[in-house]
Amino acid sequence: MTQVTYNLEQWPFIRPFKFAGFTIDVLECVYVTVSRNGKTGHGEGVYPVVFNVTMEQIKADLDKVIAQVADGVDPEAACAALPAGPARNALDCALWDLCSKERGQSIWELAGLSEGPAAINVDQTISLGTSREMADAARASSHNILKIKLDNQDIVERITAIRESRPDVELIVDANQSWTIDLLQSVVGRLAELGVRMIEQPVCSEQDEELTTIKSPVPLFADESCHVAKDVARLKNGYQGVNIKLDKTGGLTEALAVVKAARRAGMGVMVGCMSGTSLSMAPGYVIGSLADWSDLDGPLQLASDRTPAMQYRNGQLKHYDTTLWG
Repeated sequence: MTQVTYNLEQWPFIRPFKFAGFTIDVLECVYVTVSRNGKTGHGEGVYPVVFNVTMEQIKADLDKVIAQVADGVDPEAACAALPAGPARNALDCALWDLCSKERGQSIWELAGLSEGPAAINVDQTISLGTSREMADAARASSHNILKIKLDNQDIVERITAIRESRPDVELIVDANQSWTIDLLQSVVGRLAELGVRMIEQPVCSEQDEELTTIKSPVPLFADESCHVAKDVARLKNGYQGVNIKLDKTGGLTEALAVVKAARRAGMGVMVGCMSGTSLSMAPGYVIGSLADWSDLDGPLQLASDRTPAMQYRNGQLKHYDTTLWG
């Protein structure tokens, strides 16, 4: 007999995390377990403040699955029927973990992939602040890739200050839909001169089509505009890459499908997160092994983490311990 359970959890941030239009100080997530024949898999889904998803909807989705599984519905089928989002992500990742334990195979074997690397390079996110605050945070980081959160104010000034403080690092920028097309065109040339390697979701998703009419010297990656594999075909003419987050795709299963769709379209791939504990980073690590950039620094923002926690050292994230997941 299969049993599905979940708990709602809160993980405080070390300090308030700021980005365009939002400030959060506590990570809210759902922790899901799936038990069968003496084995238990677990997964995590993070409440996404930037999307139109409520915690009540997440709970309702999981309550529905619990009732279905109790009535004999296959949990894999119940998971696949959920909408893409954090509830399905937590359940999907718990099922991958369970399957790994039941079959005695690694996630990599189950996914038909080569065994994952011992470590991957990851960026560190610099929270939105004054130019000086952001430059100080950049200077304090040991990472060689920094992801800079921006809104529509002081764009060039902030990046200039960060570049002066860290001339050695690779910079990527995340505008979280806060720019207009005109603003993008007015700053992108200067950002290219400052060595910015990629801009993530500069405009709101309703303006995606307008990006097809401009030529940016810095590659543009879709984040809020890209959730599942079928989105790639719509985005490939305006963006040069996609940011895959498992809380958008609804789990590792669809995230792997997005990677395939993006590569077939000739697009770059980034893996990201909605912050999260190491239990969110572990399945993200699988996508990170296939990606051009990995934005998997979520636990570095939290006051505490799960055990065993994933290990970060000098801008690298070590392979997860299989007692954590997979």
